[in-house]
Amino acid sequence: MTSAPSLDEMHALYCLALGRVAALGPEGCAERVGPWLCIDAGLGISKFNVAAVVDSVTRPRSALREAMDWFEARGINARLDLRGSADGAILAAAMVEGFNFWGREPAMVLHPLPRELRPPPPELTMVEVRTDAEIDHYCATDREEFGDQDFQVAMAARAAEIPGVSMHLALLDGRPVARSMGIVSGALAGVYNVYVAPSERGRGFGKALTSAAVAAGVAVGATAACLESTELAFPLYESLGFRRVDDYIVVGTEDPVGGR
Repeated sequence: MTSAPSLDEMHALYCLALGRVAALGPEGCAERVGPWLCIDAGLGISKFNVAAVVDSVTRPRSALREAMDWFEARGINARLDLRGSADGAILAAAMVEGFNFWGREPAMVLHPLPRELRPPPPELTMVEVRTDAEIDHYCATDREEFGDQDFQVAMAARAAEIPGVSMHLALLDGRPVARSMGIVSGALAGVYNVYVAPSERGRGFGKALTSAAVAAGVAVGATAACLESTELAFPLYESLGFRRVDDYIVVGTEDPVGGR
């Protein structure tokens, strides 16, 4: 990939990542429904059940109903991740159907890749996750905020076996403090699941874990990287050279962290 990845290539990798992550949970599933990729994460939390458009749409309200029926048949709510550049008609239909605006997630790209990636802070020990003990540490990174460690360990153990997926962990004095995941498709490396423990934020650890996922892609031939940011993390990625090329508009029918 000598030129920058197209928005279609970035979206295809995003959907690939969604499908792979859905397959990790013991109750999760991904299914093509009309023009959609629909994800039931099996967690009973609306923000993790996602529908994204993967084919052209000629009848937006009819297409929207296909996705809504799929989730309703499972007794769950969902969010729609809609591209600002391509899914305006679906977004308008969703507003008519009573969906609520949840936020924007900037789609960002890094191309060309820098010749040298930023080294991690010297106090960090960087680990590419492979062993059971490393998987446990990878999942324990968010223990300050979340408690579903058994579920996370099961997901991470499956992720470790998927070709093209890498997981990265940062230890500080032996304690897990940050993590990330990389998913490579062709010459494009996707950066996902960047997380830093709240007590350790503001020290450059997020940059280090983003760079680790990019470096893993470079090692297998990637020539560009992409990610979906939060507005809060946007300045961090921008400082690494990522630039905003689109937005995912996130809408849903329920509170993002509410019930099923």
